[in-house]
Amino acid sequence: MPFIFLMVCLALTIGWFLYRAGDDATEILARNALMEVMGRVGQAIDRQTLSARESLNIVAPPPIPPVNPGDKPAALPFPQDHKQLEERLWLANSLFSDPSYVYFGGADGSFLGIKQESANVFMYSIREPEGKDYVYYLRGPGTEMKLTAVQDYEPRKRPWYIQTVASGRETWSSVYADFRQKFLGINLSKPVFDTEGTFLGVANSSIGLSQLTTFLQQLPLSPNGVAFIAELKGDMVATSLNEVLHEIKGNAGEVVRLNAQQSKSPLVQQAFDEVQKYMAEHHLVPGQLVMLGARSEGSKIEVAVRLHHDEAGLDWLAISAAPRSDFLGSVTGGVYQTLLLGLVAVCLTFVIGFVLLRWVLRDIRKLTLAAKSIGNGSPFPALNIDRDDEIGQLALSFQEMERNLRTDRLTNVLNRDSLIAQIEFRRRNSSEANPLHFAMLFIDLDRFKAVNDEYGHDEGDRVLVVIAERLQHALRHDDSVARFGGDEFVVYLHGVTDADVARSIADKIRHAVNRPIEGRDGNQYTVDASVGVSLYPEDGLDVETLLRMADSRMFDQKRLHRMLSV
Repeated sequence: MPFIFLMVCLALTIGWFLYRAGDDATEILARNALMEVMGRVGQAIDRQTLSARESLNIVAPPPIPPVNPGDKPAALPFPQDHKQLEERLWLANSLFSDPSYVYFGGADGSFLGIKQESANVFMYSIREPEGKDYVYYLRGPGTEMKLTAVQDYEPRKRPWYIQTVASGRETWSSVYADFRQKFLGINLSKPVFDTEGTFLGVANSSIGLSQLTTFLQQLPLSPNGVAFIAELKGDMVATSLNEVLHEIKGNAGEVVRLNAQQSKSPLVQQAFDEVQKYMAEHHLVPGQLVMLGARSEGSKIEVAVRLHHDEAGLDWLAISAAPRSDFLGSVTGGVYQTLLLGLVAVCLTFVIGFVLLRWVLRDIRKLTLAAKSIGNGSPFPALNIDRDDEIGQLALSFQEMERNLRTDRLTNVLNRDSLIAQIEFRRRNSSEANPLHFAMLFIDLDRFKAVNDEYGHDEGDRVLVVIAERLQHALRHDDSVARFGGDEFVVYLHGVTDADVARSIADKIRHAVNRPIEGRDGNQYTVDASVGVSLYPEDGLDVETLLRMADSRMFDQKRLHRMLSV
């Protein structure tokens, strides 16, 4: 069980590491994809804003920095007639690949503007000071102009003019709906001065924002990914989703912008919420890409945000978000393959380990049974362990320990405790269906003391060893012999139920003992044996009673031998 538990833990550990590896891989893939998307979105925003600024620099070039420190910058003169200004407006308009509007409102109330409606259609608007505004359509510079409208238009009363005069520098307007209210736009205004510093008017570059939405919708996003541009308060500027970004409500034509929190996409809402939480606790550095991790409806999402800041007053949030599950498919194959290989390795480890463990445990189990047999008196099982490792050494130690605990060291037969333990083991395992019967012989050697006294203890020990061998050879396989101490032996006769049979075996043993024993220096020793017999269960139900009974009958026989020898 510990081994199985270890294998299960190993499998779970491999699975957990693979899950973590897959999760980390999807996070890296998701973040790399968002970084690429954010880079392209940033380029699109910069392209739009920089083109507006460069167009104004063509209409009213900034002063040229001085060559020598301390000198004043050189200001380029602003055109004083419509013809020169018109040339600059046409040149500025050519910077845009999408429809745009470049115009100039003079401090005297004059106005000149060129707006690209489509690839070959332009609107030309001109107003003399304190006059009407005439609107023409033409196909390009120098082509025939067709008057389409005459309107009252005072540039000095327009918000872009008033805002720029008030700030005295380049200023971005707020996002607005164009005059036909078809799409959102924004303009960059710039105050214009002559070389003397006299205020001449305001140059303006108006750009539409629909191209940003078109660009976002063409981005290679993940299946459920989104990208959008919003102002700090959440009003949408552009989005990769097919959503209407503004509506006109009421008779007054109020423009209502779509807020990110009102988007039909829960992912857009969640992404903007995460950005707001981050901005509430951290300062968002302009231009720095920030990656945020979050959960949306139980699944992990990745959010990327970058603040696009312009000193002229533009603050846009470019945000992209994607669920990690969109990128799971690209790593699932590798994860599953690794998981399969890991499981195969675990299975092989389990099988090989289980086989090795059973091989080891088989021998350990043998040693365990052997240890139990020593304690309960059961026969010592054959170990049959042929190994050169620690378990083999342990088996040899067990066998040596069993011999020391069970046998008499001199005669190599059972000792007293071992014989009693074996008899008790047989008694415990007997039953009415399989009753136990045995006879017990108590043997005491006669004339052994004379050998010991006359020839020494070494010769006496030799006699004891020979007697023990003769007793073992005279018995059956199921019988046992034990030395009880000194010159006393006890024989267990398994299955003997008749006293005459037991006495017959005793006579056989006595004759075996009585044969001469070769000693040292050609000496021969002859000893005799007095044998007492007891039967189980007739003479007693416990070993001690049977021993006393056999011992008593042995003394009766010993007295008889003494009487006969006189």
